[in-house]
Order: sequence, then structure tokens, then C-alpha cells
Amino acid sequence: MESGLAVRRAVAGDIERLAQVHVRCWQETYRGMLSDAFLAAVDPADRLRLWRHLLDRPEPAAAWVACDGGTVVGFAGARLLPAPGSPEGHPPPASGDLELWGLYLLVSHQGLGLGRGLITAALGNRPASLWVAAGNGRAIDFYRRFGFEPDGARDVLADWEDLPEIRMVRQAQRLP
Repeated sequence: MESGLAVRRAVAGDIERLAQVHVRCWQETYRGMLSDAFLAAVDPADRLRLWRHLLDRPEPAAAWVACDGGTVVGFAGARLLPAPGSPEGHPPPASGDLELWGLYLLVSHQGLGLGRGLITAALGNRPASLWVAAGNGRAIDFYRRFGFEPDGARDVLADWEDLPEIRMVRQAQRLP
């Protein structure tokens, strides 16, 4: 990782910047997979509520931020799935109950080692699962470098213009 770049645990002071970065990352990541109108209508206030819920409490959620010179440029979050599996009603993955629920970096900061730092901070080398847009080849390739492979589970996000997604899983492994 270049000098000035760092990954650290997210704190309540990051909430506003996380909400902004979350929206911008969605707009960058899903351009071409979702309509311009959908992406333009993403409400930053929704992300602000989410990040307040996650971080502004006595025991904050497991989330990490990628920073460039102290400015948040991305994030990752992990959680334990409630039994009997993912909230979408799929059976639990063979990898267990640890799920990477999000990993996003601004396009301007991809390829600098921050993604590796985020996934390492969030998961270490533990078995885990994640959901990724089926058409996001760059993300799928990234996750494969960390031992994730599709397990055959698929879903469609109806509220996201029927965006298809796939689940990827990995067993414990050595990090590349």
C-alpha cells in the first residue's frame, strides 16, 4: 500500500463521509448494470441512516474504512448471518455464518492495495460468503484472488431493477 493509504476500524466520526462514499461507490460500481435514473435517485439520507445505525451505538458493527491521507475512500463490513442462513431465505452456505456484506472503494483508489487491506481486516483468512452482482466481473475476479468461488446460489434484487447476484464462498485459506 502506498504511503498515506490506510485501513482502520470505522468509528462514529466516519458516518457522514461513509454515507457519501457509499452512494458514490454504488454510482461508480453499478453504472451500466443499473439505469442512470436509478443511480441518480439513490438517496444519501438512506445511507446516512444506515451508517448511524451501524456505528452510532455502544457496540458498533464490524466495519472498516479505507483512507487516503485520513479521508475515507472505501469501506468493508462483515457480519454473522442469523440462522438458518442469509436473510434472502437461502440455505446457509457451506462456508459457515460469516458474511462480507459490503466492500466498496472509489474507482480512483482501486488497484492500490486498499481492497486487500479491507478484505483482510474484515475476514482475515476465515471461511466466509458474500453476494456480488452477477455482471460485476471485476469484483468477481477480485474475490477469486482471495479464494472465493460461486457456490450456485443466485438471487435477484427486485428493488434494484431486478439486478441478478450470485453468492461466492471460501473455506479458510492463506491470503495471497
